[in-house]
Amino acid sequence: MIFYFQPDLSKYMGEATESAKQEGEIKFGNGEGASLDTVKKAPEETQQQFHSVSTKGDSLKMVGEEVLSCKSKDDLKTNLPKAIVVKKNLKKDVEILYESFKNFEKTHDNPEEVKEFKQACNTVIRAAQKSHSAIKDKVYTIYDKKK
Repeated sequence: MIFYFQPDLSKYMGEATESAKQEGEIKFGNGEGASLDTVKKAPEETQQQFHSVSTKGDSLKMVGEEVLSCKSKDDLKTNLPKAIVVKKNLKKDVEILYESFKNFEKTHDNPEEVKEFKQACNTVIRAAQKSHSAIKDKVYTIYDKKK
């Protein structure tokens, strides 16, 4: 069985800042941790993409919890496919959000609002990465593989 998750989605939205890395647990899901006012300043299509990524991040966290509760390879074979599908869909949405963000960045006249929106996107992406990393670690543990 081949298991693949892209380890770093942040390459689409930029690197995490040192302060963001030190924040601890990152909240996500419909933009928690990101000001709704910040998100509302983006064009409607970009907002929709942000919320799509956020929602799929929530989904990845939920299916990730199922994967993390697996005790055997058989359990993993049952639960892992859902996580893989959600992750692949999430990756596509992150790519679309990135393109949408680039257009927003070019057309928006307030650089501070662009920066805030980028930070909101990065927060959502980092939360999804955290779920992805936990899933990947669980798979490696069950299959006794080294990273």
